[in-house]
Amino acid sequence: YVDNCFSMALEGDTEWYKLYQMHLPHEQVKLLMLWDYLGIPHKRGKQVWGAILMVIGFSLDPNALTATLPEENKVELIQQVRAFAALRRHPLNEWQQLVGWMNWSFNVYPLMHPVLSNIYFKMRGKSVQSAQIFINKDVRQDLTWFAEHIERSSGVYFFANIDWNPFTEADLTVFS
Repeated sequence: YVDNCFSMALEGDTEWYKLYQMHLPHEQVKLLMLWDYLGIPHKRGKQVWGAILMVIGFSLDPNALTATLPEENKVELIQQVRAFAALRRHPLNEWQQLVGWMNWSFNVYPLMHPVLSNIYFKMRGKSVQSAQIFINKDVRQDLTWFAEHIERSSGVYFFANIDWNPFTEADLTVFS
């Protein structure tokens, strides 16, 4: 079972795909035509392409080699974290929802994981969803720190985008 396939293509290297009545990258059209031939189902909504892609709510920019939260999602997350930290207590299910949202954001802010240590400690051993859990000083500080860092962070850079000249910078050239 394959849910998502990713590849890259040169800008402008598109071809008309008759079934969806749209231009798609050449290699993507070839794959879809193969799937059509083999009877493998696929959906138009899954055929996304472009300079910036949205994948599970993250903005992926292959040219800048970055993954980020779209600005409106980032602002909403920060507001929710600050609103949560501003109150004295919340039911367990609200703690779990916030933790889930923060955990999801770690896909683009991977170094923020430690912020959940005190939060998990407060939730430990609790199972009644409506049980009120008080926010202590450590949790409030962690949530504030998280919101401030997310606000300033631009996301993940996968690689340094460097210009390398194989003719002048190669350590070894092999011919066969």
